[in-house]
Amino acid sequence: MTRTSATTIRWRAAAVLSAALGMAACASDVPPPTAQLGAASQAVQEAERANALQYAPVALQSARDKLAAADSAMRADERTRARRLAEEARVDAELATITSQRAVTQQAAAAVRQSATPNLPQTAMTPGSATGIYSGSSTGTTTGSLGTLPADGTMPSGSSYAAPAPSVAAPAAPGAAVPGNSWGYTYPEVRR
Repeated sequence: MTRTSATTIRWRAAAVLSAALGMAACASDVPPPTAQLGAASQAVQEAERANALQYAPVALQSARDKLAAADSAMRADERTRARRLAEEARVDAELATITSQRAVTQQAAAAVRQSATPNLPQTAMTPGSATGIYSGSSTGTTTGSLGTLPADGTMPSGSSYAAPAPSVAAPAAPGAAVPGNSWGYTYPEVRR
């Protein structure tokens, strides 16, 4: 062999060796996914505080399992796999948090709707039987759930409330003006 061919072979070997060492160094240069693991752990804790165990148990358990697998991959120095699992755990935990918050919000909205339209007792549907409404009797007194009133509408002594005035109006004749109607509106004939 000539000196130039031996030198060329050495240079080629050195280039191949340095390329192989460079690739090996790049493979271990993946930074540890500590930020992703921390974010995933924090997201799981937030889901637990949002009561996801009750409202989104499947998503919460998936997040916990993936976080544990990411920790195992990190201990085994599988950094790429650990990063992927940590990101998946964070997404699952966020899903559990949102699902839980949605369920809590829906329950609160249902409670508000129910309190806005309270259920009336069955007796309130019949005229004269609801609380505060008085019905006449043939004995000359008016009785109701608030007490007994004389038929003349006067209040018993010691009461600061006035008796309700009767508000029965006679039906208007077709086409007639209604008293108290400032616009002069007349009611058309009603066919029965």
